[in-house]
Amino acid sequence: MPVDLNELLRRHWGYSEFRPKQEQIVRCILSGRDAAVIMPTGGGKSLCYQLPAVAMNRTCVVVSPLIALMHDQAAHLERMGIPAAFLNSTLPYAEQRLVQWRAERGQLRLLYLSPERLMREDMLEWLAKVPVGFFAIDEAHCITEWGHEFRPEYRQLRVLREKFPDRPIAAFTASATRQVRHDIVAQLGLRDPGKFVHSFHRPNLRYAVREVDEEQRELFLLAACRNYEGQSMIVYAPTIQDVMDTAELLNRRGIPAVPYHGKMEAEERQANQEAWMTGARRVMVGTIAFGLGINKPNVRAVVHLSLPKSLEQYYQEAGRAGRDGNPADCVMLWRTKDIGLLAFFIDQLEDEAERKRAWRRYHVIRGYAESGACRHKQICLHFGETPKWDRCEACDVCGTEPEWLSDPIASLPARKRRRAMIEAQPLNEDARDRLRSWRKSLAQELKVPPYTILHDATIDELCRTMPEDLDDLLEVKGIGKAKVKRHGGKILALLQGDDGQD
Repeated sequence: MPVDLNELLRRHWGYSEFRPKQEQIVRCILSGRDAAVIMPTGGGKSLCYQLPAVAMNRTCVVVSPLIALMHDQAAHLERMGIPAAFLNSTLPYAEQRLVQWRAERGQLRLLYLSPERLMREDMLEWLAKVPVGFFAIDEAHCITEWGHEFRPEYRQLRVLREKFPDRPIAAFTASATRQVRHDIVAQLGLRDPGKFVHSFHRPNLRYAVREVDEEQRELFLLAACRNYEGQSMIVYAPTIQDVMDTAELLNRRGIPAVPYHGKMEAEERQANQEAWMTGARRVMVGTIAFGLGINKPNVRAVVHLSLPKSLEQYYQEAGRAGRDGNPADCVMLWRTKDIGLLAFFIDQLEDEAERKRAWRRYHVIRGYAESGACRHKQICLHFGETPKWDRCEACDVCGTEPEWLSDPIASLPARKRRRAMIEAQPLNEDARDRLRSWRKSLAQELKVPPYTILHDATIDELCRTMPEDLDDLLEVKGIGKAKVKRHGGKILALLQGDDGQD
């Protein structure tokens, strides 16, 4: 029987239409063909392997490098009415056996595994018992030495083609140059894959770069944090010491921030990440260890306190802003000494080929910081895309930058949150406050990020359109049948001004 993809999209995700290229990718996978997908952060790539798993009624095995990501995505899918689970060392043995039992009986649509777990001989043998529809390789740039986050264990994934020759493999990444794309296809042994390269232009992001000294860096950072008062931010610092010092500075100035770095105990890292994800702390200060797989849609700014190692790294980290499609700022505050530090670390590399690649990345990111060319255009050209425009009107080079960057001293006093609502319909602030308060309480009770219950953009649309019945609710973007069934009565009651019943 033919599958109605639009009905599945509406029922589970609450969307009335696909984003660009999503439907073509889904149909490619459903046809049994391999796929290589380059889709920038915020483009909706996870739906591209989740939906076909639901449509084919078989199990998609998702290879993911992060335990936290597996947990979040599986929990989110379960809440959407899609059976999903993960297998890793954090699960007690009894729970692992239950997941395997469900998988063997075809009860799971998605099963998340780390590459290390997947490559175990016993795991590969066990997968032969599971009705696997296809494999999805997330963060596929980790497979290539030309990528900026190379992980040797990803190299072994080619065995999937040998062990499961008749199963399609779909590779996904958010940032890949042409060379990286070719290497991904070769390393995974993809056969005549459908190739989908989404535009690298994110028009809702405003890029800005400023060379600063130590005093200016602190001044700009404080101005930024006060400018986005009440909203989520990410601050990337170059070293663990910088992370700790910056988080301490912000908290001392009354700005709720948490640190995150690779040397932390896992429990503390997880607690800090959850505090930020749930909005208990609005600023995350992290090293590059933070962010891979993070799916928080309402980050309004990403500030880098140094020159990143590569433009790929910067694009991926900055791209964690504005995933809800609303305006967001991506600002790099770099110092002259950053250049010397990057050069020093490159010279420490023993492998000559890797050292040459690192120098190439160095010259590209330095050119991005010092060039007088449009920031958006530089990014697009680097990833092999030739824009048809010369000015983006959304970067400092093209004459647009955050007010606090133009005059940080004037920005230091606390401001009212700037609102970008230009729609004709006014937003009911009281209803918005009620919905956000209920969402926060429910998220704490269920121990999930608030956005898995309702996105900020969905709440805002609810409070502009003020639906009066369940049918009206289904017309709101981000509200699917599963959410209406679970929370529809409560949402309507909150919009009308009473507590209602869940």
